[in-house]
Amino acid sequence: MSPPGPMVARGPIREALLALVLSAVATGAIAADPTPADRALLAASNLFAAAPEQFRARLAAGTTGGARTELEIWRGGRDCLLVRPLAARQRGKLILQRGSERWLFAPGAREPVRLGPGLRLAGTLSLEELFGIDIERGHRLLGVESAGRIVTFHLEADETTAAATGAAAVRWVVDRETRRPLRADLLLAGGRVARIVEFQGFHPGRRPLPARLVLKDVLRGTPPLEVEILEVEERPVPAALFDLTDSSVRARLLAGDPEL
Repeated sequence: MSPPGPMVARGPIREALLALVLSAVATGAIAADPTPADRALLAASNLFAAAPEQFRARLAAGTTGGARTELEIWRGGRDCLLVRPLAARQRGKLILQRGSERWLFAPGAREPVRLGPGLRLAGTLSLEELFGIDIERGHRLLGVESAGRIVTFHLEADETTAAATGAAAVRWVVDRETRRPLRADLLLAGGRVARIVEFQGFHPGRRPLPARLVLKDVLRGTPPLEVEILEVEERPVPAALFDLTDSSVRARLLAGDPEL
């Protein structure tokens, strides 16, 4: 079941929110200790936790005016993802993530290839940034800044999360009224911003499922990557899809089995 079209903050509202964020950063205000209300807001804006435990999603990613890459994502629980590129030239390839481990299945290969952390799927797009970083389980909340309706959470990544995302810390910026994140700044150990994720629209509904994102690689200075999540279908996903040794269910997926 696919959700209807996305809701987007537009025009003066979005400009005002951005101005408030920039103002908060410019003032260099000291982050305060988090209150119970702050922690509740952080939990409400956790996109990773809000995503269905099991789903199939389809998305398209590309730079402005450039070619777009389409991907199919299968989630089989909190720590299992399968990514299938839909482009003809990448047909037969699959990327499997189980916890912090990633594997590439390629056509004709006898064994999967283990991949390193921080895998980029299309330009600057990483697996962790697709449906939001797990800002609660994988991070420690150090402090909070508020500027009107804009709340900035200062988060420190634990060692395993930092190894996977390449970010030692995150500034997580949330709209207090909508309880939706506006952006995430991913920081290196020295405090320098490495990447920025802007959430520019959400599918309507109780769960904050993103519909449009813009990813900016600050270090490399490459063109921003625009990502549109075309559909999210909550449905049972076979556990065997994530089995490293038994490839039968993945073969059915690649063959287009409608009963999968």
